Amino acid sequence: MRSLSFLAAWVIALSTSAATQHADSTGLAGDGFSLRAALEMFRQAKDLDAFEQALNTTDNHVNNLDLDNDGEVDYVHVRTQAEGESRVVVMQVSTSKEEAQDIAAIQMERGADGSVKLQIRGDELLYPENTIVEPTEEVKEMPGKARGPMAPAAQMTVWVNVWGWPSVQWCYGPLWWSWNTAWYWGYYPTWWRPWRPWGWRAWWGFPRPYYGWYQPVNVCRVTHAHSVYMHRRSVSAAVQRRPDVRPAGVRNKDEARPAQRTVKPGTNERTKETRQQPRRSPTTKPTQRPSERTAPTKQPQRQAPARSPSRSPSRQPQRAPTKR
Repeated sequence: MRSLSFLAAWVIALSTSAATQHADSTGLAGDGFSLRAALEMFRQAKDLDAFEQALNTTDNHVNNLDLDNDGEVDYVHVRTQAEGESRVVVMQVSTSKEEAQDIAAIQMERGADGSVKLQIRGDELLYPENTIVEPTEEVKEMPGKARGPMAPAAQMTVWVNVWGWPSVQWCYGPLWWSWNTAWYWGYYPTWWRPWRPWGWRAWWGFPRPYYGWYQPVNVCRVTHAHSVYMHRRSVSAAVQRRPDVRPAGVRNKDEARPAQRTVKPGTNERTKETRQQPRRSPTTKPTQRPSERTAPTKQPQRQAPARSPSRSPSRQPQRAPTKR
């Protein structure tokens, strides 16, 4: 009896979780990679090697991407960028031997007081515009005098100083500069076993108890780290041709859909485009086919005006000598 009640409660919780998380579906390819789960794996990892392994573990339910369309989930590589007090952890997929596509980037900045701000941003091709998630916590604000002694305490959501995370301390340690992923296209670790992508209901139906610890925000708190990353962002041409990506300059998926055109009578049925006369400038002479060209009319040649014959200077005839 207890087992049946427990099973019923688990099914109800699972269906409720799936119903609440169904709103996360954007129709873009980024639905197959959970930014919140990636932050949770980063919080638990001791270094970036353990973080990369956690991203590619099936039971963690972080990655469900198949960007190269081979029927298997892609291996997520972890790469690093740094400048000053800014650190960037890039998660990307190799779509071919020559191309790679960034999925998301964890961006960090350390302040003068030693605190570290952290945000994860989804790539603009795979996610809606400005998809940013950060760790937050709710703090109860005590009632002030201006509100009165009977005013209830308000809930405030503030950003979290993540310096206590082991992975963050490792990123600001000496080993950061000598680390980079050892795997690339066609060469993967022996422990990795790719699997077929999950369906949407099964993928978002997995329980994620940490879901409420990370919230989407509209403000970029790590501006310098973001500018460092954008100068080195990797984009795959093969991914840009996918129908489930967001073209550049489009804010949502509906704007990416081309408007339907009606075909009027007299249009070219092959191309479905209306035939139009080409515009010609008045100074341009129309071209004709060789068969349509008319022979040029011969105009009478102008005769040069008759010149008067040249006259040689007159000479007086010589007289014969007289005989005496």
